Amino acid sequence: MKAAIFDFDGTIADSCYVWEAVDRNFFEKRNMEIPVDYTKKISTLNMRDGAVFTKVEYDFPDSVEDIMKEWQEGALSEYEDNVMLKPFAAEYIRLLKNKGVRIGLATSSSPEFYTPVLKKNGIYELFDTFVDGSMGMPNKEFPDIFINCADRLKVQPEDCCVYEDILPAILSAGSAGMLTTAVFEPKSSKDWNKIKSVAGRSIISFSELIEEVN
Repeated sequence: MKAAIFDFDGTIADSCYVWEAVDRNFFEKRNMEIPVDYTKKISTLNMRDGAVFTKVEYDFPDSVEDIMKEWQEGALSEYEDNVMLKPFAAEYIRLLKNKGVRIGLATSSSPEFYTPVLKKNGIYELFDTFVDGSMGMPNKEFPDIFINCADRLKVQPEDCCVYEDILPAILSAGSAGMLTTAVFEPKSSKDWNKIKSVAGRSIISFSELIEEVN
């Protein structure tokens, strides 16, 4: 492969617990339990699209901007202070970079969340491009975000490997002709067998990939 395209939340960052807490607090403030499969339904969406979905689906009077602000305030300090990368993710990315592989981030997250984590772990400068939820890309059920990232990296889709933790993203990246590596994330454990069946390969930890690069 000539390029590696990484998702952020749940793939290289151990951050899904943040959004689980944000979602729980959001609905508790409105005297509701989190609806079944709510997290799964918004997992492919950027923040604005997720706020629009939440407002319309549950008929909340809050504006989309107010919902986004509440989510941002609930999550930002956790990202800045406590979110860590998954074990061996940084080491693997450094090894790829040293081998001349171009590195991209394709995430529904926003820069204010991923930037401090990548900088804190000393790998922000290893990324050649960032395509994120602030850029108006369609959700990850469509391959646009991965194709856009490949274009920015100046490589053909078939020369890229996409690293993802959710089924829709694995499927859409594969539909674009890209190689896919599924990364285990507990929140997607119910889909893990299906994910493994459609991904080019699957890993529990990035430690499994270290030896092949060395």
